[in-house]
Amino acid sequence: MTESQYINVTPHPRILGVLGDIEFSHWQCLAELIDNSFDEFQAAAGTVDRPSVAVSLPPANSQRATAEIKVQDNGRGMSLEAVTNAISAGWTSNGRHGSLGLFGMGFNISTARLGRCTTVRTSRAGDPDWIEVTLDLTRIANSAEYQAPYRLMPKASRDEHGTTVTISELKQEQYATLCRPQTQTVIREKLGDVYSYLLAEKGFLLTLNSKKVRPRLPCVWDEKRTVTRQGVEIHAVQRVDRVLSTKNACMACGYWSTADAERCEECGQDRLELRERRIWGWIGIQRYLHRTDYGLDFLRNGRKIMLKDKRAFYWEDEDGIAEAELEYPIDSGAVPMGRIVGEIHCDHVTPNYQKTAFEFDTAEWRHALREVRGTSPLRPKIAKNLGLPENRSPLALLYAGFRRQDPGLNYLIPGDGRNALHETAAKWAGLMRKGGYEYQTDEVWYRAAHQHDNPIAVDPQPENDDILPGFGAGLLDLDDEPEDGAATGATSMTATGQEPPEGEVAPAETLDQRLQRYRDNADLIVDLTGPYYLEELGRVDLTAWAVRGQNLVTKDERPAPAIVSMVRAPHLDVFVDTGHSLFREHGADLRDLALVEVAEFMRVRANIVSMPLSEIVAQLKSHTSSPRLTPAATAEESERLLEQVRMAMVAPVSANPAVHWLLLTKDERADAERRFAVEAGGTSPWNDTISSGEFIRYVPASAVIRIVQDSPESFLDGCVFKRGYIALSDPGARALVVERLINPLGDLALLEQHRPRLDVEELSRIRISCRLIARDLADNA
Repeated sequence: MTESQYINVTPHPRILGVLGDIEFSHWQCLAELIDNSFDEFQAAAGTVDRPSVAVSLPPANSQRATAEIKVQDNGRGMSLEAVTNAISAGWTSNGRHGSLGLFGMGFNISTARLGRCTTVRTSRAGDPDWIEVTLDLTRIANSAEYQAPYRLMPKASRDEHGTTVTISELKQEQYATLCRPQTQTVIREKLGDVYSYLLAEKGFLLTLNSKKVRPRLPCVWDEKRTVTRQGVEIHAVQRVDRVLSTKNACMACGYWSTADAERCEECGQDRLELRERRIWGWIGIQRYLHRTDYGLDFLRNGRKIMLKDKRAFYWEDEDGIAEAELEYPIDSGAVPMGRIVGEIHCDHVTPNYQKTAFEFDTAEWRHALREVRGTSPLRPKIAKNLGLPENRSPLALLYAGFRRQDPGLNYLIPGDGRNALHETAAKWAGLMRKGGYEYQTDEVWYRAAHQHDNPIAVDPQPENDDILPGFGAGLLDLDDEPEDGAATGATSMTATGQEPPEGEVAPAETLDQRLQRYRDNADLIVDLTGPYYLEELGRVDLTAWAVRGQNLVTKDERPAPAIVSMVRAPHLDVFVDTGHSLFREHGADLRDLALVEVAEFMRVRANIVSMPLSEIVAQLKSHTSSPRLTPAATAEESERLLEQVRMAMVAPVSANPAVHWLLLTKDERADAERRFAVEAGGTSPWNDTISSGEFIRYVPASAVIRIVQDSPESFLDGCVFKRGYIALSDPGARALVVERLINPLGDLALLEQHRPRLDVEELSRIRISCRLIARDLADNA
């Protein structure tokens, strides 16, 4: 072939529109545009006042014909040449290293996936005009040329600067999904997670439909918390900081060559830049356990590429012959739960083009993973049996210190004296992420772990228990306790609350023994339990108990449906007799009555009896973690429970996924696939999700109900729900069992799928349905 012979490989302009067929989830499309703005902010090195990006999505009541997606930043803006390059497919001002943007295709893929017309408006401070260029994919495809018109628009002030990308003529499927409030909530939370480091540490501001995107901050134990194993003190957070040798980064292909190389050892080009390389961050112990919400985040230039990745928890021999073996969590019982989390920055490692993973076959990725988890198994005995050295990596240390889930300080797990409080600890994490003052440090979790090891007991010489100065602790006592501590009128009962044998005189039951008897026959009311502080009334650390099978009495032996007892300030117990007629026959809310008792206690203690009791109850109520009886809160609770149901159904559905898949209607399958596209982020193929049974996590609530109805034997008897089914022989009895389950599930489904306008009584009914389903879930046993 002579030099004059060429084949024209210029792509047809239609390729711009075809880029929109590349699989990118909605949040990924927006993130590609946000990446460009955040790249600009980092390049500006602090010269931009409060770097901000505002994303607006079409509201639910919009019309598709006029709906737009807009991403606007207050960066330095672009020249005409820069904006020309920015919208040119395949061009990038970014090298393969040092920026979030990578290949120059992200802009074209994301905008083409969302709509058919994109307008970029940009200007720099000092320029007289805005540059406004329009990329009309339909017109470009028909013209067979790459031509995008632009115009200059005079600025009101030369100080104006920044860039706005507006996408219009939205595609039907994208528009239908993006304008849903639920989708927007999911996207906001996803962006808050992906950009948490840049939002929290760099001060970048990101809003979605004028609402601030909050960074999803890690909820880990403080570094000062430790446990001791075999004489070694292990801190709950381990730092990682390894500076690697300087190498030449190829700005063309991304390969790292030696520092003295003059050309890329991979592609031969001379676009080399000598760069430092560093692996840094931390791994630590989350304050709560979860079935999925744990794992390590890996970041590149401050943006999370891999979230909650569990790759480091598998051990694989260096030859890769044996199948990778899970090492954590393996001590969780029937339902694996984990809590090791982390944030590892590895800017020099190359991610894939979707920015959802790194190039795992590179030496750089293997080195990063090795710094975190070492090369030997985490399990010392396994390592020893294989003749491998003991693993002393940061992950191995945490594994040695925190692999078990026993409640108490020995493993830093909150407990109630009997059981671990996993669900409560997770709720506290939610309050922490919502900004709850009390939950910003780990003190609440620590007190619960400490309390498990040190149950509340009567202080023989109580201190600081004066209710009012000068009045002493007996202010609330209707009668003083006998000097020997025996409760008046309790002499006929033993310490266990039983009648003494005839002819025997039972030892008097002390107040401490009586309260302990109540606790021994009670369940913790977790949503009431916690610290309460009211400005005028002071603080109490409340523990609420739902007592079963015991008649409550006050210190002077008067029966009561609820009582309070402060053994040692500020710890206050409130006991509620669930069998009392006030609840069983009159339908009073035991939580409300418990708070009435607490309110009265605080009011008397502070000697502000003129303060309305109902107002105190209202203030206390606002401090509880009980879901509010609002449409939004009830909907959130319904969705959370349905999500639990779907997750629990994965295992039984996976036993025969094809049968259950065929039960879905065509529309339900389409809905499930769309939800998968939004929530799964394209991390696994949809077909694999169907064949594994994981598809059940994405089906509409109505389909969940129908599948349970069609094959209750797969989901009852402890599989998903506790209710017994198989042992019943009468068809009518079986039908009743299913019906009693389906009715409350129907309430939850109604709220998730339709969001009807509900009054307080209807909301109350759905609240009860939520409690019935929560009580019936086998996982809540």
